[in-house]
Amino acid sequence: MKKKLIGGISLSPPLKALKEKLKIHQQEVHSFEPNMVFIPLVQHIGTPAEPIVAIGDQVKQGQVIAETDAFVSAKIHASVSGKVLDITDWPDAGNQTTQAIIIENDFNYANDFRSTSFAWQQADNSFIKQKIQQAGIAGKGGATFPTHVKFAIKDSQSIDTLVLNGSECEPFLRSDALLMQNNAEKIIEGARIARKLLNDPAIVISIEDDKPLSIAAMKEAASPYSFIRVEEVPTVYPVGGEKQLVELLLDREVPIGKLTADVGVVLMNVATTFALYEAVCWDKPLIDRYTTVTGDVGEPQVVRSPIGTLAGELIDFAGRFQGAPSKVIMGGPMMGRTVNTLRVPTTKSTNGILVFNEENDWLFTENPCIRCNKCVEACPMRLMPMSIDQYFRAGDFDKCEELLADACINCGACTFVCPARRNLAATISDAKNKVIALKKEAAQHA
Repeated sequence: MKKKLIGGISLSPPLKALKEKLKIHQQEVHSFEPNMVFIPLVQHIGTPAEPIVAIGDQVKQGQVIAETDAFVSAKIHASVSGKVLDITDWPDAGNQTTQAIIIENDFNYANDFRSTSFAWQQADNSFIKQKIQQAGIAGKGGATFPTHVKFAIKDSQSIDTLVLNGSECEPFLRSDALLMQNNAEKIIEGARIARKLLNDPAIVISIEDDKPLSIAAMKEAASPYSFIRVEEVPTVYPVGGEKQLVELLLDREVPIGKLTADVGVVLMNVATTFALYEAVCWDKPLIDRYTTVTGDVGEPQVVRSPIGTLAGELIDFAGRFQGAPSKVIMGGPMMGRTVNTLRVPTTKSTNGILVFNEENDWLFTENPCIRCNKCVEACPMRLMPMSIDQYFRAGDFDKCEELLADACINCGACTFVCPARRNLAATISDAKNKVIALKKEAAQHA
């Protein structure tokens, strides 16, 4: 019998009503093509890419425009064809700046993609891995871990299960749901390619039970394969967290500091699996993605657009702001980041843009902690968020380390349930980064 999710939250009645109000009913994805793209060079965990094009260069769609020799990194490609206008610092989703390559779209879409599908079944695994690395795929579920690294399995790791994460547990987001409805067979083929690289493990596809059309499409596409099963999981946040999902589906606990591969599991988001299919079968790198644009906009919808499209342009495409804008979040309401400019571009991990006006913005000024313990009950990692928050604000980083701040998965559940509206997730994320930095510093001086 599968275990129940430890911690986590369900939406309150008012938020369930808001989710129903914002529910996206479209059957086909809508496409938007901007006049210019602003492609950040930091879109993945690991070493940032360096530009290999110059201002004035003409580039093809899918051409590598930035890369590095580091293994834990990801190549960056032109998402449109056109002229490189500039290479400059540009706003990012962290309200900082990062280097970006600006390309003027010529709308010709000249590229070198394949016209016939690649016969991967007979190909050598090392060649397939090279194709994945060349495509610059990074986790599209939010972690942005370079996908080719997932297939560098150690001798001590024996993989028996590949989990495809289609849970998309962030409230209001429907990007992966619509992707599964329209591209189930392609996702299944991507999963079969990944299975070949992992020496033929079983495949489990996890989808939340509030996505019946996605479940039906994936079950039909998976039906010819006895080694694939589709599992419905409860609509509880954060059921899509990788460690939570492995424990829920397989009753395996991933120890703190370990990876899912250490317990025999490789986990991939369904959107990442779709990108893998496009890369291996058609030589198409990761240059676009499905993004949910919702909240207080005129026409909430899922949009397919080139990476590097500005948030403001996608909001305009979705019917513009409705009411007085209060907050724009890149990502979902739980793990997304509030941005202070609409010039922030989409990246490989931008699964949503969420707009709230003053009427529907439920985040208020922080108040003192009332020690209600709700954040502890909601934490899927069994941490003590209010204590980590307290010690971080006091500057006691040793105590933060003792309380395992670096085990936080940044899900945001603690902030969401806090009646005092304390921004626990932000301070714990800062505590986590501080603890990690101090550990690295201590190791360097050991």
